[in-house]
Amino acid sequence: MNAVPVTILTGFLGAGKTTFLNYLIKKHPNTKFAIIENEFGEINIDSELVVKTDENIFELSNGCICCSINGDLFNVLNKLVTGRYKYDHLIIETTGIADPSAVAGTFLTDYNIQTAFKLDGTICLIDAENVLEVIANEEEAAKQVLFADYIIFNKCADVDQATLNKVAETISKINPLAESEFTNYAESKKTEILSLKAYDKEKPRLQLGLGAKSAQNVFGIGQEQSFHNIVSQSFVFDQSFDLLKLRHYFTVMLAIQGAWFYRIKGIINVEGISRRLIVQSVKGAPVFTEGAAWRDDETRETKLVFIGKELKRDILERGIKQCFYKPANL
Repeated sequence: MNAVPVTILTGFLGAGKTTFLNYLIKKHPNTKFAIIENEFGEINIDSELVVKTDENIFELSNGCICCSINGDLFNVLNKLVTGRYKYDHLIIETTGIADPSAVAGTFLTDYNIQTAFKLDGTICLIDAENVLEVIANEEEAAKQVLFADYIIFNKCADVDQATLNKVAETISKINPLAESEFTNYAESKKTEILSLKAYDKEKPRLQLGLGAKSAQNVFGIGQEQSFHNIVSQSFVFDQSFDLLKLRHYFTVMLAIQGAWFYRIKGIINVEGISRRLIVQSVKGAPVFTEGAAWRDDETRETKLVFIGKELKRDILERGIKQCFYKPANL
């Protein structure tokens, strides 16, 4: 059985998540969606589409199904898997004050769930007119932005270009990893919006940067960027890493200071391993997966990005360098 791709929709209250959800349904008439929302009261689906209800699951006349989370997300997923429902793509719309990393963690850390579902990416809707005020005062809104793999700036028609430029610049400081676009009515022009492959092992989304010797940036972003107390620190290393030391470092660091690290993402060159090692932090724990094999004609570089609260570059760099591989005779 092929794993069903999963898209998480996030964004603060009023950003346009449900508008975007309805746009996706209309734009992909041949795709049968399974849609999970926290409450039926938030579902803005035309009631005429509902043809049957069964234990908090709506079956819609366009082939989609829609259900709510009454309890644990795992129970809803189990019901979708064990029921007689047919669907091609799962979309989860979080509440306006939810941290999407908790939802993503369900798909990245549970082996049983991974046999049926595959996380494709997280899309964040942003109200371009009000986002700067919101993220300055609401920590959850900032977390939604920084965990996104793709950002849709919505409601742009009434915002002047100077403000839009400032919004884009500010958001890139919070999340330098995400692609983005400006829209009205959440009408995305990206053709692969449901195929971001943000967690694809063969095509990790960390191939944007300059080489280590061209110096001051990685993934096309500055080594250190900040917005209020949210800081992103990026590193590129030529040296290979000791896998045991690296796993220990990440595990201990996140166990002790996990609340300070909102997101970690990177591709690592491990000594003695022919494939890339991809690391991401989910719910305060490191998740390691194997990526594509290193080619003979490419430089094996490690690229890491840390995003969190008041992260100190010198402390991070010192800890990372302690994980470099050292031959036994040295």
